[in-house]
Amino acid sequence: MRAKYFLGLTQRLVILILTISCWGVVISCDNDDDPIITEGFTEKEQTTIQFTNCQVEYIGDDIGEATSDGWLIKFYTDMQTNDMGMLEGEGCLMQLLLNVKYEPEQTPELDNLVGTYLSQSNSGDFSANTFVYGYMDYIDLPGGRIERADATFYGEIADGATEEDMEIDLIDDGVVNIKANDDGTHTVEGTLVGKKCIKRIFSWSGTIEPTSRVEPTIPNSTLTSDLTLNNLTQGVVEDRGDYFYLKDESYRDYLIFLAEESVNLSTGRPQGSGDVLRLELLVPWTSNIDDGIPSGTYPMVVRNADTSIDKDSITPFHSVPGLPDRFSYPYWAGTWYVDFADGVWGNSYARIDRGSVTIDRTEDGSYHITCTFEDSSSPSHKVSCDVVIAEDKMKIMKYV
Repeated sequence: MRAKYFLGLTQRLVILILTISCWGVVISCDNDDDPIITEGFTEKEQTTIQFTNCQVEYIGDDIGEATSDGWLIKFYTDMQTNDMGMLEGEGCLMQLLLNVKYEPEQTPELDNLVGTYLSQSNSGDFSANTFVYGYMDYIDLPGGRIERADATFYGEIADGATEEDMEIDLIDDGVVNIKANDDGTHTVEGTLVGKKCIKRIFSWSGTIEPTSRVEPTIPNSTLTSDLTLNNLTQGVVEDRGDYFYLKDESYRDYLIFLAEESVNLSTGRPQGSGDVLRLELLVPWTSNIDDGIPSGTYPMVVRNADTSIDKDSITPFHSVPGLPDRFSYPYWAGTWYVDFADGVWGNSYARIDRGSVTIDRTEDGSYHITCTFEDSSSPSHKVSCDVVIAEDKMKIMKYV
């Protein structure tokens, strides 16, 4: 939601964020309501609202910068809800989109919510203890485009009307205070001002029961201790050619699966149950798959923060680390350990982040393979192997 707000402003090239004091600048205000005349300026009459209901949603770090978490809070007076789940008037509501202290575990911790919140300094400000300006969002439906308020706004719903038809005031200034009470409840108070230049003083007290919108995070490693894989007795190797599309004939990408005897590798992809080590090795362009895997040591290259790999790092005699957050074909990539169960991932697996592989071809053509890896956990766990695989147990797949 916060990301959509920022993207929408950028796409429309509308960056007109001004913090206006509505008590001193009159020309920016609507003039539909009867004003109070005071010396020097005109001010509309303030309103005070005691809300009786509250809904709280934890959005989490939807911006992806570990700067703050989004919390969406909706206050409203006593109103009925129709069959579509919308409030029916007469009544009013106030929605707040708060930038709250970042929670590394991405769970809704109420202690983080306590504090004072001011308006953003600009459209890209998602620092903690600020709220996001109100804005109008547009949704294209088969019957046409509909418009609705989002982020921080105030709405009045007339008798018999619903939220679809409410009178909106987009909030862009003010202050919100959230306090924890001794009995476990919370009190939210604030003074907010929007485009209509009406000062709205509001309050609510009660129990906050947040609903989380954050999708459960799938760990890239489930290891709880170091792992030694000396049970790998067979393998399959596939020449994938210029897999990274460098178009300079500088390397070849060999995809290798090493597995224990219970795993079926006849199709080139693991089937059945048992331990599997997936490797990607970069070999010289002149390598011939019929000759097997070239002997040598293959240190692992480093992925950038965006998971890419620098072109200069894609050179022969290197290995490729696992691609984060990809757990199935065709997106599974790089170096991984997986304990397969009936052809699918079991409960034990690990994305390999660092380390090296050494391939040593013996006189009888077999492969002496040693691996020294670290997984992506923090702190990391070691994954190692020291195995010998006979030449006739290393199946060669030709697709290039």
